[in-house]
Amino acid sequence: MDGMTGGGLFLRWVGAGTSPVDWCEGNYTVTPHIAEFVNTISNIFFLVVPAACTKLWSSYAKNVSRGIHVVWMFFVVIGLSSAYFHATLSLLGQLLDELSILWVLMVSYTLFTPIHYRPKFLQSRQHLYVGTMTFLALLITASAFVQPAINAYALFLVGVPAISMLVAEVRSSKNPAVVKLGTITLAAMALAILSWMCDRFLCPMWQALDIAILHGLWHVLIFITAYAMQVLFCYFHAFQDVPESRPVLRYWPRRSWGLPYVYCLSARHKTP
Repeated sequence: MDGMTGGGLFLRWVGAGTSPVDWCEGNYTVTPHIAEFVNTISNIFFLVVPAACTKLWSSYAKNVSRGIHVVWMFFVVIGLSSAYFHATLSLLGQLLDELSILWVLMVSYTLFTPIHYRPKFLQSRQHLYVGTMTFLALLITASAFVQPAINAYALFLVGVPAISMLVAEVRSSKNPAVVKLGTITLAAMALAILSWMCDRFLCPMWQALDIAILHGLWHVLIFITAYAMQVLFCYFHAFQDVPESRPVLRYWPRRSWGLPYVYCLSARHKTP
């Protein structure tokens, strides 16, 4: 009996269709092995782009924070977790997907929030700040198991401070490159949220039109948003708190377009 109970509990977590969340895309319409095909494969950018980031961000890692590589690792985890969730619609997949997003947000808040945005009593106490953010991350992680159906809405709330800080920094910046990238980021964010909401709340209409793939579009747009926000906050942190690193925004493969990243000019004066 105990074995059956344990097996039933295991299937309740990992079994296909055990998640209370089911997106608008039809299930198993392309292959019997993947529940939501478009929603699964649209996570590809979270897996491919971080591989390029290792080289592009090497000067930033050396001169500002090696924690940037931890962020790219979490991007890969997000991509894998989201793909697993949409392929199986399992509760375990949903929680892995949502919690990996939560942790990349909390790691970014911890490592790359400019100091002047932190509470005053934490601005000069790095260890206490890290401890506080870790505690909050653990608390939110535990609460995610209480009511999984509302986790996505909670994640939006966790992201609100980052949006507020981004708007403030872009509005006050005198750097045209920052203003340009910030504007593109906010536009991509607005389109991503619109795609998410349309898929979630207007599903019958999209199904009638046979274009129920807006959640897949959300994946692409939110990757663009998340990556660009990470670039901007890494730049803000370096420019304001580590000015000796002399950060600049650059693009790959061209100087004026492509994949944005932060390069530290001070790297030119360091021994490889």
